[in-house]
Amino acid sequence: MNCLICLNRHRTELSFHTYLTGEPLICEACSSKFKLEDARRCSHCRKKLQPEEVDCTDCHFMSSRFAPVDHIHCLYDYDDWTKELIFKYKFKKDIVLAEVFAALLKPHIKAMNCDMVIPLPSSPEKIVERGFDHMAEVVHRTGVSFQQPLKTKHRVKQAGLTKAERLQDSNPFYIEGGTAPRVLLIDDIYTTGLTVHRAAQVLRQEQVTEIGVLIFARV
Repeated sequence: MNCLICLNRHRTELSFHTYLTGEPLICEACSSKFKLEDARRCSHCRKKLQPEEVDCTDCHFMSSRFAPVDHIHCLYDYDDWTKELIFKYKFKKDIVLAEVFAALLKPHIKAMNCDMVIPLPSSPEKIVERGFDHMAEVVHRTGVSFQQPLKTKHRVKQAGLTKAERLQDSNPFYIEGGTAPRVLLIDDIYTTGLTVHRAAQVLRQEQVTEIGVLIFARV
């Protein structure tokens, strides 16, 4: 079959594993480009720490202002490779890449101990603009059961804003429908953590007792 990223044909040796799971969607060359650098990181949010940082300043800041997030799992670095793929998916509407992201996320979702999987929602404006809710589309393609009680109003574009400017924007998230005691939030990019902590804030108000976060790429 052809790799869903580079479109080159690739072959996989038949084994019991491939018999059960099917051929990989991407070739070994593309697969090898997904990396999480072995660096000094925050044990909670996986941020790369600066030499002068003893503790993670982002986590300290978020914990002083928002309800806690219990655990954060980031798969890869937000480097040129993942940045390009996410851009093609979200802004060039290369919907086939949802299959790639789904395949990479699926085993990690299944390994998480939670009662409800919730993809971080896109705003109504973004759904109209793209024609799809990008994280809901990815999670749908994993085949894992998920719910969407978390909704969002119009959000100011976060890219390019400083932390202070992002904080000035009101919390866009609200709950519509039931939740569960243990929730797993799934998103594509983690920068400062403001988005997931705002989502966690409204979930805690609904008596959610444990909040995990699964992120595809860590800035």
